[in-house]
Amino acid sequence: MGTKQLHHTGILVKDLDRSARFYIDALDGHWLFKPSPMTGETARRTFGGGPDAEVRFAYIGFDEGAVELVEFVKDPADYAIDPRPARLPHFAVMVDDVRDSIRRIVEAGGSEVWEEPVDWNGALVMYVADPDGNVIELFDAPLEKIVEMTIEIFPDSAP
Repeated sequence: MGTKQLHHTGILVKDLDRSARFYIDALDGHWLFKPSPMTGETARRTFGGGPDAEVRFAYIGFDEGAVELVEFVKDPADYAIDPRPARLPHFAVMVDDVRDSIRRIVEAGGSEVWEEPVDWNGALVMYVADPDGNVIELFDAPLEKIVEMTIEIFPDSAP
């Protein structure tokens, strides 16, 4: 049996429609599931919040995997009231061109977290953020190459 793939990453957003446009325009996403409301006990059980919790959620897909965008409309969970900007948690995506992706991200309302991309043994890496401050790590190399280079630095971590 086993795990087949990282399915999706759920992220908190303030304006689901704006965020969907960002992921579609900046990272070539596409609609998998358009915005839908979820209320009451189902919303509270799924995402937290008070007894009158109401959220909107949607999925934006990529060539592989997706992001689930979640916007609290009413009676939010504590973590949605005072989100803390940070570099963790974050999610990473592989893109064709890191520098072009940075340009598109900034044009679409995102921002740069690092001052500039880092060349890591031929793989370009950069931290950026979406309009809500959710951090995205950009790579132009596949996960396997990044892990291989990381093991070279930390050989005791090889499985």
